[in-house]
Amino acid sequence: MKSKQNGIFQAIIAIFAGCMILCSSAPLFSDLGLSETNTTYHSRSKLINIRSTNGKLYAYIVLLFNENPHFVNLIQEDSIPLELMQNEGFHVRQFTHYLKSIKDSSLKRMAKEVIELYEHPSNFKSRQMEALQKKLEKRNVVLRFSRSQVGKTNRVVLDYCIFGKKTPVNIAHPLFNISERIYNIQPFIYYDEFSTSNSTFYFDMIYINPEEVHNDYIIARKVLQGKSVNSMFFVGAHVSEEIRFCLKHAFTGKKDIKSEIWRLFEIHELTHKILNNHYDIYDQVTGEELALSSTVFYNPYLGLAVMYSYLDYNAINPHRIAASNFLKFIAQHTGNNMYIKKPSSVKDLSADEIKKIARQHFNTTVKDLK
Repeated sequence: MKSKQNGIFQAIIAIFAGCMILCSSAPLFSDLGLSETNTTYHSRSKLINIRSTNGKLYAYIVLLFNENPHFVNLIQEDSIPLELMQNEGFHVRQFTHYLKSIKDSSLKRMAKEVIELYEHPSNFKSRQMEALQKKLEKRNVVLRFSRSQVGKTNRVVLDYCIFGKKTPVNIAHPLFNISERIYNIQPFIYYDEFSTSNSTFYFDMIYINPEEVHNDYIIARKVLQGKSVNSMFFVGAHVSEEIRFCLKHAFTGKKDIKSEIWRLFEIHELTHKILNNHYDIYDQVTGEELALSSTVFYNPYLGLAVMYSYLDYNAINPHRIAASNFLKFIAQHTGNNMYIKKPSSVKDLSADEIKKIARQHFNTTVKDLK
């Protein structure tokens, strides 16, 4: 029997773990306040109820492996109170009760396999765990099992467990010559970690906030239509004349505005992911510089619109530092300090010249990493 003190401690940990622990690096947008005008689109309307069949499976898996009752209690308030958590093995017993309540035969077999893996991990080879992961993904339980040894005891733990779905990122990075399978996670329930900004986390997944994409899409569309955007924020900054100019020039031809902005987000997050995975670089300024030159290379004027937004951030913000460093490189490359004194002049360069500078900045910065 665990002590009362230990039980209370576990409860506190469970509350803090209620929203999934996710490793994040640099957001594309700073957490500057967005006006209410920008948030008329709500991706949360597409979220799936945690009380659904798959949501319940997810909640009990989190309970079983993490001893975390948060999501089960969302399904039925206070179904696992603090007093119950003080009893050793409460999470296994609760999962067993859940298992007995399942009527669907295929779901029941899967749940039995889950508790078998938890209780007898040595019975499972790596390929069996991977097969179970794939089956759970079809139920919108996105997780990764890994083995852990505590003393002489072998255990299987969750690296992460998210109720949602993941889809492959199909765009290749425009400047890194590195190919790997990366997924975009789309959560089905609200998580604090996903609520305010884009994050990169775990080696094979990125997250893109659809509300932020939609916000910038609305701004770009209004600019192209000649409508006022004075009360709106593009990438966390008021829409300046420089940003308006860049947005007008970014979407010439038949480019789909929303798809193009989404791809910009993907390239940005892929840059951070590759730096993390292949260079062991987590420095935010370095990541933002390389993400900036990557997006500028991909779409020169759309990338410059992001740069102008960053320059409007607080002086100590790493995004602004990265944008300032990019400006310094432009001045050095062209031999003209005017671009530092008058950043608005950068937009007057040709698209080809901007792409050339972005590539050289990227190559020079990456070379310094080695």
